Amino acid sequence: MPGGFTKITILMLGAFLGAQEAPAVEEAWEKISSQSFEAIEAGSRIRVVNPFGSIHARFGGYENKVEILSTVQRIEGGPSGPAISISPADDGGLDVTTAPGPEPDPPDGPRSRVDLVLFIPQGVSLDAETRDDQINAKGLKSDLTVRSEKGDIRIRSVEGRVRAKSSRGRIAVSLETDVTSESQDFSTETGDIEVYLWEDANLEVDIATSGEISTDFSVSIEHRRYEEPGKRAVATVGKGGPKLSLYTKRGHVSLLRLQRELASVE
Repeated sequence: MPGGFTKITILMLGAFLGAQEAPAVEEAWEKISSQSFEAIEAGSRIRVVNPFGSIHARFGGYENKVEILSTVQRIEGGPSGPAISISPADDGGLDVTTAPGPEPDPPDGPRSRVDLVLFIPQGVSLDAETRDDQINAKGLKSDLTVRSEKGDIRIRSVEGRVRAKSSRGRIAVSLETDVTSESQDFSTETGDIEVYLWEDANLEVDIATSGEISTDFSVSIEHRRYEEPGKRAVATVGKGGPKLSLYTKRGHVSLLRLQRELASVE
């Protein structure tokens, strides 16, 4: 036969091609979005727990109300997705939680998720927690406490005390200068920590890790051979001031300087 193919070769090739799996049909997802406005007392706190997706927080102005946007995504025809609950707290704040929907997920894993966006007014602190997904907070004018198991945490330009903790996720933060007299704390078990300080920052910094330390500031490093973390570093930034604590067992710690004319950190 032309080209050197035999009849047997052609038959074997046809059998091989016929045995290949057909391309997987892409599943269709649908989105269900909702919006609510909730009154909240000045100086109180909003608590958000979302183990089924991400949390994004932005500055929401000066009125005592919180805007909450939620987007549930699910496979068309699949389970209804997580349920969202918003309730007043005894201290005048709000509790926002998500819970499994009435229909269980199939054995092959979750078929739905919910992502939350909150606009937080001035002076209302935020306490937010996810499981596997990211937390992203920007421009808040209040204290912030966030936690995640595996999700990354990104925080930028928060005018208050900031505390962040993750087991395996990465923490990336840019801190404002002289906005709190309290300590700022960031910790993760195995993730990296990256902190940007403005060039006019005034802080006392403590770093603990067994990984690498990268910094634009002068630091003193002590090696502790039989401990984990195995390195401790201290630095006085500017005039000194509140303590900035960076702790990770094995992650890479970066402490970097920003010039004031730089408008953003990406």
